[in-house]
Amino acid sequence: MVAISAYVAGIPPSIPPQRFANAVRLLLEAGMPMEDLVRTPSNKLADYYGVDHPPLRGHDARDDALSVAYTLQHLLTAGKLSPEAFDS
Repeated sequence: MVAISAYVAGIPPSIPPQRFANAVRLLLEAGMPMEDLVRTPSNKLADYYGVDHPPLRGHDARDDALSVAYTLQHLLTAGKLSPEAFDS
């Protein structure tokens, strides 16, 4: 969403466009089982990993993105995901 929004607004992205990938690949790389991945909506990812966060609303783009961001940050901090995983 960020990459598309920047493109539409004519704003050059601050990071290479290929880094705006789907988080599914990252979650699988971090070890999330596929059966859990398919049944866990983006707004529930942070809860799945037990991440402490403010209340989030489902079906809200901002809160869904925050849940994914909290989750990826947690996985990076826990060592389950490396920064290099975002380069591929």
